[in-house]
Amino acid sequence: MKLKLIGCQSTMNEVRWLGIDQEMDSEFLDYSFHARPDKLHRKLQELIDQSQDYDLIILTYGRCSNSVVGLVSPRVPLLFPATHDCIGLMLGSNARHMEMFRENSLTYYFSQGWLDYGRTPYAEYLEYVEQFGEKKAKKLIEALYGRYQKAVLIKTPGMRDLEGYRQQVKEIADFFGWKVGEIEGDLNLLNAVVRGKKAAETVYVEPGKPVTLEMLRSERYEN
Repeated sequence: MKLKLIGCQSTMNEVRWLGIDQEMDSEFLDYSFHARPDKLHRKLQELIDQSQDYDLIILTYGRCSNSVVGLVSPRVPLLFPATHDCIGLMLGSNARHMEMFRENSLTYYFSQGWLDYGRTPYAEYLEYVEQFGEKKAKKLIEALYGRYQKAVLIKTPGMRDLEGYRQQVKEIADFFGWKVGEIEGDLNLLNAVVRGKKAAETVYVEPGKPVTLEMLRSERYEN
């Protein structure tokens, strides 16, 4: 079976740890696409259109601000995780993510991919300082992240510098006055997706059919 993987940098470390990207053609997109769901949608569609000589196209993107809505693969089926975003994917399921959200909705989660390639709240603050000055930067960052109370590091297999990631999360938490915690990740869902296996929390889309909101609003997203 000839597979094509289109992934986000937020999942790249874990996919490489699983060793599966060596068995297929894979491409990981810059994390900055998350800031522009419309731009991410266009890029994903472009890559899907260029990948019509495969047997299956795999995405490590979940719902991701509905950026996958409307994607169509003319001749090749699509498979992607049924999670709101990469946090649910790193936790093993959207159900687990939502359970933790209900327990404490004021927690901000960090994965190694987010810390390696993303734009953390503190990095965002520093950008605002350069653009607008410290006073306005503090107001902007408070409006965006002021409601959070805790920073949690998701520990996944293959993390080579756990202490380094812990320190990054602590520095961010100290700046915002948040508590710090850790939780064990779960790569079973990611492993199933990148191996092209249909599972309880995956979305399989037949060739020629667009990804719809109805698919994304199924029970798996609400539990």
